[in-house]
Amino acid sequence: MRMSRSGIISFWIIALLSMLPFVSCSNSIADFTEIDCPDAICGRAFEFALLYKETGMQYELGGQSPLRSAGIDCSGLVVMCYKYALVDTKYNLLFDDASAKAIYMNYSTPTRFPRRGDLIFMGEADTASVTHIAIFDKIENEKVYFIDSTQKDDNNDGVYEINGVTARNYEKNDGRIKAYGKMRLAY
Repeated sequence: MRMSRSGIISFWIIALLSMLPFVSCSNSIADFTEIDCPDAICGRAFEFALLYKETGMQYELGGQSPLRSAGIDCSGLVVMCYKYALVDTKYNLLFDDASAKAIYMNYSTPTRFPRRGDLIFMGEADTASVTHIAIFDKIENEKVYFIDSTQKDDNNDGVYEINGVTARNYEKNDGRIKAYGKMRLAY
């Protein structure tokens, strides 16, 4: 079986990502200051989200793997993109793994003006609950653009129209968008 050029590129991107060393992200750092994520780190996190999208990474609940076959969920995507973005910097995440709700409540600072790479917290339109997280791209023509990992069967036929890391958008005033936030880091 021959692999397409994009398949070969995707394979090598994932292979390289899986070889990157991980930054220690535990709270065991004795003395640190919490700060909002700097612009450059946010931009790098977004670039890693694009790489995940380009590889065709599938959705997997609880997934947080750099390996294509393992899959990744929404918070896993955010965590992994930020872990990669923090390699060779003086910053660390404040946690090893967290749900969308935990990141919203404990590890982010609300913002009204998100930058590329910031966080979008989402949930069902008729609730206030945060159940989903994405990486912000831009607001353009009254639409909010983002990259996330999800699985959706829009017409209940058992086939997922969305399955994995994709670039999507919602209307700016869509009730599923709950808040925007800046990732908090240890410095």
